[in-house]
Amino acid sequence: MIAKKTSIKRARGTAALAKYIASAKEKGEKLDQFWLSNCNAGEGLEDLDIAIAEIRATQALNQRSKSDPNYHLVVSFANDEKPDTGVLKDIELEFAKALGLEAHQRVVGTHINTENFHMHIQFNLVHPETFRMHAPFRDFQILQSTAAMLEKKHGLQVVQGRGQDNERLNQKARDKEANSWEQSFSGYLREHKGTLLQINRRARSWEELHEGFALYGVELRKRGNGFVFRDIVTGTMEKASMVDRELSRKRLEEKYGPFEPNKKPGIRQTKDSYRRRPLDPRLERHPAWKRMTIGQPGKNLSWRRFLEQQAGVDAEAREALELQKSYLRIVTGQDPQKIRTRQIRPRKSKGMSR
Repeated sequence: MIAKKTSIKRARGTAALAKYIASAKEKGEKLDQFWLSNCNAGEGLEDLDIAIAEIRATQALNQRSKSDPNYHLVVSFANDEKPDTGVLKDIELEFAKALGLEAHQRVVGTHINTENFHMHIQFNLVHPETFRMHAPFRDFQILQSTAAMLEKKHGLQVVQGRGQDNERLNQKARDKEANSWEQSFSGYLREHKGTLLQINRRARSWEELHEGFALYGVELRKRGNGFVFRDIVTGTMEKASMVDRELSRKRLEEKYGPFEPNKKPGIRQTKDSYRRRPLDPRLERHPAWKRMTIGQPGKNLSWRRFLEQQAGVDAEAREALELQKSYLRIVTGQDPQKIRTRQIRPRKSKGMSR
């Protein structure tokens, strides 16, 4: 089980998020079960509109806090694992208790027909009686410990990659790689982690550090209370401390003094740079990859979706699919999740009209 707080840009706001959970608009994704908790409106899907009005009215009674009053939790289960309703409702309740949100209003839905069966929980952070906002503190640790407890309680499978060290990797980046089979910017930085650390260890000033990082198409910037790596071409960013703690703001300023921005920003000649590429680097030279990225399909399709669509009718795509699956087995130590390939059937002749 993996539990993570998340946000969806197209589902911001109380009503949008609740309707996203209830309708499951993603292609191939369907709502399985739905219920409401602590809502006077009722408990079922037919009560959703009234429940949304009730939740928004509760939130409106808190005028002090300006932060988002909604907390969106996604609980994903292992491949081919689908707990029954009683277990799912207990999981929802235990997470609510652990986060200090047991008495708060919640919208809950489970989605099927994606890579993993998963549950969405929308918490109203405003208490329905005191109207105080409750923002869970250190929720990462709470979610991990609660997930481990629930796995033991209900005999659920332990999902590989939930540990503290692995969770330091950008969750969105991991999702991107798992769903697209393409390298993320976070993955690119991990690939060059050793080189980036060597640049830092050899540099004697901020200027030398910036020059070294620029050779790999990235620049270091101050963002909030920390530092981020920014891809010079695409603008994609990742926390520097997520690559290694040695690259945190505290450690770097201890070595070089107060931060000094790059005095020579912009694109220059590089040794390597972040670009679109498959997770298996060997496949970047494969005819199927070249056909996808050079032609029109690559603009709208991920590598994984392209292979799923083409493997049923194209020998090169089938070969690339098997190579990619083999690579994933080696890297993860597990078989890839079930692949959906599209079967193209010949159209039946309509005959001549009379």
